[in-house]
Amino acid sequence: MLSFEGKTVLITGAAGGIGAETARILSGLGADLALCDLEGCDDLADELRDAGTSVVTAAFDIRDRAQAEAFIGAQPRLDAIVANAGFCPWDDWNDGDWDDTFDRVVDINLKGVINVMRPAIARMIAQKHGKAVLVASVAGRMGGLRASPHYVSAKGGVISMTKWMAAKAAPHGVNVNAVAPGATATVMVDSSNIDASSIPIGRMAKPEEIAKPIVFLCSGAASYMCGATMDVNGGVYMV
Repeated sequence: MLSFEGKTVLITGAAGGIGAETARILSGLGADLALCDLEGCDDLADELRDAGTSVVTAAFDIRDRAQAEAFIGAQPRLDAIVANAGFCPWDDWNDGDWDDTFDRVVDINLKGVINVMRPAIARMIAQKHGKAVLVASVAGRMGGLRASPHYVSAKGGVISMTKWMAAKAAPHGVNVNAVAPGATATVMVDSSNIDASSIPIGRMAKPEEIAKPIVFLCSGAASYMCGATMDVNGGVYMV
């Protein structure tokens, strides 16, 4: 069920952190990969090609709908997509330039996800199979740990959008789900803003601890999951 031989998975925000670890795990399971990031993914691609994986890459901003559609459309095959790219500034909503930051955060974390999901879901519906995984956040579940309102709002939107897309796609053999990570040790997260004592497990997540549930949702093992958000947060938020 966790074999990806002959399948292609596309990952946004793949250059580092959760995206890169997801790519490494999928590579080990036999997947072909289409990777994109704002500055490209050449180092990771070289690493994975050395391991025998077929990899194509692109450098673009997911806020650019045309580029997102072009990259997805260029893939000969698309079995799963992971919408991982995101942006989380640690700022004060009373700052003078906060409105500009708000627009950027929502454009990347919400509209950018729509930009890649729109063509991907349409293609999967047409081919009658596929898996889509949206990377949300515990911030969208509970108002965040220290995140500002822009990030909280955008990630809450991702969770709601997952449900909408899941209902639309499920009758056509396509599974759409989300993963909501807690604080994770990546470049994007400033560990000085995280109080580990507030996390029942007592530490931040490692990127691979988020990547593994993502890979599960991309696999045939998740064939009956539809519109779910998997909470992977060390116990900060429990349903």
